[in-house]
Amino acid sequence: MASLQTEPPPPEPTPLARKRSAVFIAVFVLVQFVVPLTYLGREDATDERFTWRTLSVPDAPSCETRVSLERLGGERVPIRIERKIHEDWVRHLQRGRKAVVNAFLLQQCEEDGVEEVELLNRCDDERETRSYTLRCGAGRAYESTRTAAR
Repeated sequence: MASLQTEPPPPEPTPLARKRSAVFIAVFVLVQFVVPLTYLGREDATDERFTWRTLSVPDAPSCETRVSLERLGGERVPIRIERKIHEDWVRHLQRGRKAVVNAFLLQQCEEDGVEEVELLNRCDDERETRSYTLRCGAGRAYESTRTAAR
């Protein structure tokens, strides 16, 4: 084993290696800032999974969410969403996340004898009242009613 006095110091990095390291670090830091900003251009502004706001405690608006099914005979049946899906998904429905709303409505249409599914969100904040309806068999949810905030 060589003594410390006889070992040569490590070689200095080449200018090219220094430049590559600096570019890699700059791109990495830039991506960390740009990815959270992409929510500004999204169609679904309620999806804040990759934003800085996920670290802050949001105000908890009181939202009332009701779901009802219309059977083939015309009978309208209210359903309790807490029994159908997990409470975290209920919160996403209340926030009106389009992907969750569409998936939930499509899942309810898969039951036998269901002609139409309607989801109504009423919140006490700037989000207004929204009603989503899906005619089963059509395969696409749409927002049918939108009422402006107070």
